[in-house]
Amino acid sequence: MISKNSPRKTYKYIIILIFAGSTILFANGTNSFNFLQMSIGSRAQGMGSAFTAMTADLNSIYYNPAGIGFSYRPGLMFFHGQLYEDLAIENFSSVYPLPNRVTLSFGLSYLHLPAIKKYDINPQTGGFIDTGGEFQVYDFVPQLGISYRFPNDVAIGFQVKYLQERIDNITASGFAFDLGILYKIPVDYLSVGAAIQNLGPKLKYDQTSESLPLTYRLGIAYQIPQYMFTFSFDAVKTVSEEWEFQPGMEVEFLNSFAMRAGYQFQQELGGGYNVGAGFKFLNNYSINYVFSPYGILGSTHKAEISIQFGSSSRESQMGRGEYYSYSYKEPEINLNRNISYFLPVPSGLHADKKGEDLILSWDAMNVKDLNFNVYVQVKGKTDLVKINKEPLSQNSMSFTPTMKDLKLRFFVCTTKNDKESEFSKPLETTYK
Repeated sequence: MISKNSPRKTYKYIIILIFAGSTILFANGTNSFNFLQMSIGSRAQGMGSAFTAMTADLNSIYYNPAGIGFSYRPGLMFFHGQLYEDLAIENFSSVYPLPNRVTLSFGLSYLHLPAIKKYDINPQTGGFIDTGGEFQVYDFVPQLGISYRFPNDVAIGFQVKYLQERIDNITASGFAFDLGILYKIPVDYLSVGAAIQNLGPKLKYDQTSESLPLTYRLGIAYQIPQYMFTFSFDAVKTVSEEWEFQPGMEVEFLNSFAMRAGYQFQQELGGGYNVGAGFKFLNNYSINYVFSPYGILGSTHKAEISIQFGSSSRESQMGRGEYYSYSYKEPEINLNRNISYFLPVPSGLHADKKGEDLILSWDAMNVKDLNFNVYVQVKGKTDLVKINKEPLSQNSMSFTPTMKDLKLRFFVCTTKNDKESEFSKPLETTYK
């Protein structure tokens, strides 16, 4: 309770806030509203905040707004970070993909301390006098974003953020903007990204105007699906600060459990490392946790739960759907498949005609006990139909259409233990 706050604890809160605001929590710059430099998202922080080139994850909202352009299902995220003493951050985020390669996002972040009782010093005794007032500190940031994915696997993103900060009886507010671009280059499972964050006018504190922490981000990410391993690397530059270099990695086990680690070279307090873990269940739910030590300030614990809903008119291109996705317009694909988002997705699907047959083939995968299923759709006329009766152990099959002059769309996926991966990028061909 507020009434139980002692003068000692009141000053302890203030000291924690000063340390947190001026060092590792909000970086080390002289800009105002350094809360904007605070990392959000347990999965991203578990990878050392090296998330600029990662795609289709809710955490992308806070690192590169273009990343959500590869999302294919609506999703929600609830994030809580327990920092120092009672200093904490709460966050709610959501994404909603539309059928026309547009994805919308929303985020709401709130950094807060409990209300602190105000005291004065008795000039005669040197003791504390309860003044009856309260000292309040918080940062509040709602934001809206939009991303568009081009057909050549390039996405751009834009966000607008409303900023409000209160320190006792001084309140500042304003707007900031983020811009980003992400490109999945023509090398399987490799992506690069860049973003500019916190563009905006100066904020006025009482009689003083201060700049926002303008930040530049460059990143690269590479996934090795055979081993469920992802590596990412970011270079981050905030105005008035030095470049920061942030490598991160993630490895998964048993199609449901992930371990993460990352390092921040310019960390001034603590070891600079982050370690995290994640667990997926019921296909649509995931829980992520990250631990970060900060020296004399202690350690922080942050966790999130993410929920994905149903399916949309988007199907994935490669890798897990959260990272790599491909979208196209009608007709929608509505199949009751038992999908595992941790199974690798085939790439390189192509067809060669041999007599009356189409010989379908795709890149081989050196993964134990992994088989394949192939689906076909008569474009604009039929739903998807699986064309192999039993799972295929080889990366090829022969298919003979019953009619000619058909516009066909093929997909291939991996299968293991009665579960299927997401679909490959579609192969469209006309059978003549």
